Amino acid sequence: MLGLDFDGTIASIVPDPERAALSPQVLALLSELSRCLLRVVIISGRDTDFLASRVPLEQVSFVGNHGLEERQGSRSRLFPEAEMFVSALERATAAIGHSGALGIPGVIVEPKRAAVTVHYRNVSDPDSTGALLANTLYPIARREGLELQPGRRNWELRPRLRINKGEVIRRVADATGPAAIVYMGDDRTDADAFLALKSMIGLETVAVGVQSPEVPDQVFIDCDLMVEGVAGATQALAQLLDVCRNA
Repeated sequence: MLGLDFDGTIASIVPDPERAALSPQVLALLSELSRCLLRVVIISGRDTDFLASRVPLEQVSFVGNHGLEERQGSRSRLFPEAEMFVSALERATAAIGHSGALGIPGVIVEPKRAAVTVHYRNVSDPDSTGALLANTLYPIARREGLELQPGRRNWELRPRLRINKGEVIRRVADATGPAAIVYMGDDRTDADAFLALKSMIGLETVAVGVQSPEVPDQVFIDCDLMVEGVAGATQALAQLLDVCRNA
């Protein structure tokens, strides 16, 4: 089984999150891998509709919003635990709009089914803007019963639930029964998946960290291998495909 994050792992980080896409090479590799592996699943903070639009491969599975949403066939659905937070997320999105955050040049607000992400990659001073946004967003998250989590030049408000990428990996593994699992990711939320692999008994597991200057080294403490950026992840996928072909 192959598990993959999307942004920063198989798709390059871009100024406008809506313009993120796979290279033709990565798309071709995923197409080949999905035919020779038991399962390929993309586990991302994105909505699954977005993921399906960028990875138009029937054999690939999608889990979105860090485990709160999945896509079955042509339809996406929230898990019941996340449904109860929809109204709170809508109120939080409205509050962010009234807070003045959108008045900061370069700030982008991305509402999603089970989260809302505030991007500040494009501002003139990301460090000071990130701290300013944290002071603005934390009271909103607390009032609505949400968590405020840091990402790569973004803050995300999400449901306060004990569901993460590690739980997703366990759930998918239980459903499919793989003999081995490879997982690749680049950000703090992927650390839960790396840690989960360490606790899986009777399985061969490989945790692959995708490094960047924006993510601290401690995120990758449970990784078995490290690669540099999307280019390194692409090379790792090509090597995995070679292993599959020669098996």
